[in-house]
Amino acid sequence: MIRKEDEVQNYIERIRDRRSREGIPDYDACQRILEHAAEMNSSAIFGMGYYYFAEYYLRAGDREKTMHCLEECAKCFLAAKMYESLARSYNLMGVVSELQDDPVIALDHYYTGLQYAEKFGHTYVHAMIDANIGNILMYMKRYEEAIQRYEQSLDYYGRSEDCPPRAGNMVMCLICCGMCYRRLQQPEKALSLWEEIAAARQSRPDAKYPELELGIFEAECHAVRGNRTAFFRGMEEILQKLRDMENVEPVACCLKDIAELLLDFQAYELLEEFFRIIDERGACARITREMELYPCRSACLLSQNKTREYLEYTRRYFTAYEKDRQNNRRVTARVLELRDRLSAMEREREKMQDDNRYLENIALYDSMTNLANRTSLNEHACIKFEEAQREKKLLGVELLDIDCFKKYNDTYGHLAGDACIEAVAGVLQSVGSARVFCGRYGGDEFMIVYSDMTLEEIGGVVERIEQQVRNLAFPHSASECSDIVTVSQGVFVRKPDEPNREWDFNFQADSALYLAKRAGRNCYRIKTEFSE
Repeated sequence: MIRKEDEVQNYIERIRDRRSREGIPDYDACQRILEHAAEMNSSAIFGMGYYYFAEYYLRAGDREKTMHCLEECAKCFLAAKMYESLARSYNLMGVVSELQDDPVIALDHYYTGLQYAEKFGHTYVHAMIDANIGNILMYMKRYEEAIQRYEQSLDYYGRSEDCPPRAGNMVMCLICCGMCYRRLQQPEKALSLWEEIAAARQSRPDAKYPELELGIFEAECHAVRGNRTAFFRGMEEILQKLRDMENVEPVACCLKDIAELLLDFQAYELLEEFFRIIDERGACARITREMELYPCRSACLLSQNKTREYLEYTRRYFTAYEKDRQNNRRVTARVLELRDRLSAMEREREKMQDDNRYLENIALYDSMTNLANRTSLNEHACIKFEEAQREKKLLGVELLDIDCFKKYNDTYGHLAGDACIEAVAGVLQSVGSARVFCGRYGGDEFMIVYSDMTLEEIGGVVERIEQQVRNLAFPHSASECSDIVTVSQGVFVRKPDEPNREWDFNFQADSALYLAKRAGRNCYRIKTEFSE
């Protein structure tokens, strides 16, 4: 019988696969996902349904409904502990806020998403959000900070798993870095990045790249080199791309770059054609974009002696400027509020991390030895047992105790006994690794779980433990097997079969420990077969 959790996960994987193959689902498909979520009573599926509805409404241009769906899916993903999807939701909230001319709120959403991506190690989403923050910093002309964000984004992309959009996203970060370097009057660095972009595209010719942005940056590089013919040819190609678009909103962030390049080269005819194209497509309806393009458009009008149009346009600009100035006052107040909120959130996050570390230590680690406690041991053994059983790998379980420890306590006292236990625990800490998990089982008894190792490797660790405990050279005059502190070790190593359970391995390790004690202690025994 399929568990509900598996059924939910299988359904989510199917709709994600369909999304990657067929694109954004239509209204009916999104509605069916929500209906299935209701049937399954699944927060995870509800979250996916609302997220795809958000993409649907964003494509349709309804930003209010987009934000509503993103807020709903964020609640669902948080309830389902789907932190990667939660970080993606906040990233998309930031994108929508930018489209609504609210960079402050956009940053708030980006930083929230970044916290989830960083905390739970989702490197790809971390890279996306860093790049989006870089875009805002670039827009604010804080080019050096923007470069740092883009470089950090490239680093996280490099550490994430490969997927179809990754190569294009990395090239976009390189383009933005190059544009920032050009504005910082560092043309050599910009040109070196163009070479890096060319190499990246050559290594992944099948990937989808941001063609308009590539064209703009290439034209900038031609401008740096003083190659006018190549520059004008490139700008003609860019204008043709704009003509072919019914809606230039998806590339709106590029419009200012195009206009400034044409103005720098005094290409007034091309600049006039550029404004004609974007006016036909309503690209300057937003106040902020009209203000961004004012210097280029006014220069274009003056170059053609269109004085009346220039004066009319300038009046419109100053009206927009006054509205924007009043809005900036409100934005400044919100920036200060946001800064305080972010500082408080950071302090709270650090406190929570400290509290969580303290609680984790109490819950999972033995206070005397700092080794894993019995609860943590059992949990780790269960996980590694299931993994070994599933993947047909060897699993080793060892039980170890200090020889004649009661007599040691009686002879030297309990403080010395505690010191002896801590010293043996130190030996175990020195051999511990991702494949050798050591913990205190109780009293003077310890357990070690060996995973993903050969029998010979396990035997080598067992011998190291034996020898390093002897090297401690703790005197033990009351011992029945040596004049120093020694240990007995029992190890059971085998590939788990279907009927086996982790406690079967514990029992067999205990049996091996009994054999070591019967053999006179101060030795180890390794078993590979079950015994009654």
